[in-house]
Amino acid sequence: MIFLALSSSSPTENFIKCPQEALNWKNRSRRSLEEILTYEPDIICLEEVDHFKDCYLPALESVGYAGLFKGKKNSPCLKFACNFGPDGCALFYNKHKFALEEVIQKGLEDLSGCPTNQVVLIAKLRNLRQMKSLVCAVTHLKAKPGFEKLRLEQGMDILKSISLLKDSDSSVVLCGDFNAEPSEPVCNLMKENGFNLPLMNANQSALGREAEFTTWKVRPSGEVKHTIDYIFHSKDLAVAQCLMTPDVKDVGEGRLPCIEYPSDHVSLVFDFLWY
Repeated sequence: MIFLALSSSSPTENFIKCPQEALNWKNRSRRSLEEILTYEPDIICLEEVDHFKDCYLPALESVGYAGLFKGKKNSPCLKFACNFGPDGCALFYNKHKFALEEVIQKGLEDLSGCPTNQVVLIAKLRNLRQMKSLVCAVTHLKAKPGFEKLRLEQGMDILKSISLLKDSDSSVVLCGDFNAEPSEPVCNLMKENGFNLPLMNANQSALGREAEFTTWKVRPSGEVKHTIDYIFHSKDLAVAQCLMTPDVKDVGEGRLPCIEYPSDHVSLVFDFLWY
């Protein structure tokens, strides 16, 4: 099972219709951990984590997970006086089911090799029962319109890095906030690329369609409803079941985050069959 959610504690004035109790970090952190543990995932991938050491790592270590983290070099969180370090990507795995073999933690580069502020965290995990390997990656690509080309180049860098860890018997799972609609080139790159890594979209595998939305919020500039978060997987993994997108009535008029859903992005939860 893969769990994907953003758990940012960045300034909350951008969420102008959310109830204050839903924006309170103490409530959000407790609710996000409750949501994670409800599904008992084997692997957890998170983005925009700036409370890795003081919240997620100790809480999840106490129930049998090991954790990895890669922060952004120029994280916006560092601009605030009372920050908890940079935000970045985190990956946790059930240490009773997986052993860590290799890790790549890097800042993503564009096609010319210039560094960007986005990161990828890639772990090669050995399944202790089946003795198969899984290369699992989590990333968060450049946001905002106008950066489609950069997101495509970041996607190329991710696939190149995954190919360095993948061997002939390795399965692959790539989780992330791509900040890209399904029609954008970086999403198509995951399906067809020159790295011999054809990946399938887990929502398409499970439902035959994209999620109606993965983020939905009301900001001062207006309402934003997008499908930009994905789990891609190699063809030797089959989706057994998945968590459905919340109903509109459950999201509420204030949109995300809310009391029921602690992040401004919904969780993506999938059970995979490993052949």
